[in-house]
Amino acid sequence: MFRRLRTPLLASGGLLAAGALDRALAPKLRAPLTTAAAAGTVGSVLIYQYEICPFCNKVKALLDLYRVPYETTEVNPLTKGEIKAWSGGYRKVPIAKLGDEQVNDSGVISQALLDRMGTAGVLDAKQLAEFRSPKALEWAKWSDEKFAVLLFPNITRSFSESYQAFGYVMSVPHFSMLDKVSNQIIGSFFMWMAQGKIKKKYGIDDERAAVVAGINHWLNEGVGSKPFAGGKQPNFADVCVFGCLKAIDRTDAYKEIMAETAIKPWYDRVEALVQPGNACTSRQ
Repeated sequence: MFRRLRTPLLASGGLLAAGALDRALAPKLRAPLTTAAAAGTVGSVLIYQYEICPFCNKVKALLDLYRVPYETTEVNPLTKGEIKAWSGGYRKVPIAKLGDEQVNDSGVISQALLDRMGTAGVLDAKQLAEFRSPKALEWAKWSDEKFAVLLFPNITRSFSESYQAFGYVMSVPHFSMLDKVSNQIIGSFFMWMAQGKIKKKYGIDDERAAVVAGINHWLNEGVGSKPFAGGKQPNFADVCVFGCLKAIDRTDAYKEIMAETAIKPWYDRVEALVQPGNACTSRQ
């Protein structure tokens, strides 16, 4: 499911000081298009997703940031029934339907959406170039290939943690009770069993130390002293890293990561602007 995952931990006094500084630095984002205006320019967007997929959450964060309306369809992780008949053999998520066009892979989907936003005037040429600058794309690649992969071992350290991560399936309206129970039990078990293989594949010894180191790298080198990696406004890299963390926000691992690192002020700034789900027109 998960393809690819500042300084040492700060004392509580340092975190309080950082929070005060972050509030003082909180930037103003330019007024986005209204939802109605964005809908008329970009066209219909339907995202086939897993709720806990970091790459799906990246795409949704991009749409929410610019108030581009979209719908979501939750895919059954075990059967892939929602996509199997028409996806041409492609069985990963996200898949986007942009009008009648099928677009696979979160990176391709994101760039297709940004191209449409540029053509429609949601972003002008300068804003678009800044949002997906070479540096932003470099960090986006790091997020996809290095950071996202670190999340899976952190939410599957035990069967109970895997069970918690898979709990979202119980609230999917179109899943039958059999779908819900089988996904939560069987899916949780196989996620837990795969944890060791993922750690071995990517050379991860201590998964929590690895994700903390990744966050420190992002804050020190990606964000630095700026409110966002993009400066006064989020860029594509901010959206990608935010999507990774948003995907696991129901878990104990997320709470521990927020408590043990200095990521929360940056995360809160992005969340205030992205307002997750504010452009979603379906509620699953």
